[in-house]
Amino acid sequence: TSGKNSCGWQNAWELTMTHNNEKYLAKIKKLLNLARRSTNSNEAANALSQAQALMRKHSLTETDVDLMEIGRASSKGAPSQAQKIPAYMSALGRMVCRAFGVACYYEYASAFYSNGSGRRTVIFYGPNERSEIAAYAFDVLSRQLVKARREFTAKMRRNIKPSTKVSRADQFCEGWVNGAYCVIDLYRVSEPEKTLMTAYYNRMNDEMEFEKFAPRAAKKCRGGDDAADAGYWAGKQAQLHQAVHGQGGS
Repeated sequence: TSGKNSCGWQNAWELTMTHNNEKYLAKIKKLLNLARRSTNSNEAANALSQAQALMRKHSLTETDVDLMEIGRASSKGAPSQAQKIPAYMSALGRMVCRAFGVACYYEYASAFYSNGSGRRTVIFYGPNERSEIAAYAFDVLSRQLVKARREFTAKMRRNIKPSTKVSRADQFCEGWVNGAYCVIDLYRVSEPEKTLMTAYYNRMNDEMEFEKFAPRAAKKCRGGDDAADAGYWAGKQAQLHQAVHGQGGS
C-alpha cells in the first residue's frame, strides 16, 4: 500500500494526538488498567467511571487508548528509488513485516534530490518497539541486497545490452529475497495485535487515502532464470539479527 499525501496526515493526526489528547489518553489508560487489575471492587468501579467520564468529555474511545500501543518508524532508504515499486522491494518489505510482526506502507517524496529524482521510504507500524526494529532491519537487508546486486552486475559481460543487465539484476534481486526468507524466523502475531493493527490502518486510510499498487515484476530476459538462481543462493547468505521481545519462531 502506498501513502497518498502522507506527510499531511502525519502532521494533522499526530499533531492532534500530541497536543490535544495524549495526556488524556495516558490518564484514561492508567484508569482502565487500574479498573481491570484492582482486586477492590469499589476502587475498580470508581476507576472505570472516571475513565468513561474522561472519554465522553474528550470524545475518545477505548480504541483510541489501545492505539497508543502502535508505533511507527520509517526506513532511512530503500533498495530502489523508482516511483513504481519493484517486486523485489515489495517482497522485502513483506518479509520484514513477517519477521517482526508488523505491517508497512510505502512513501515517495517527489523531487527529493537536487537532480529532480524522488526518494522512496518504507513506513513500518506495529505494537511497541517492533516498528523501529523492523525499519532498522529493512535498512540492513537493503544494504546487503544492493551490495549483492552491484557485485552480480559487475560480473556481467560488457557487451550485454543495458536493458538486459537491468532485467537480469532485477531477477537476481527477486531471487535474493526468496533466498533471504530461508534465514528469518516468522513472528507469530496474536489476534488482538492483528485487530489493533487493522484498526490503526483503517484510521490512517481514512486520512491518507491509501492507493493500491501493483509491484513491477522483473522483465523476462535471456539468462533470467540463472540470475534468479544466483540471487537465491546469495540471499541465503543474508544476515539478520532478530532480537525482539515477544513470540518469535517459525
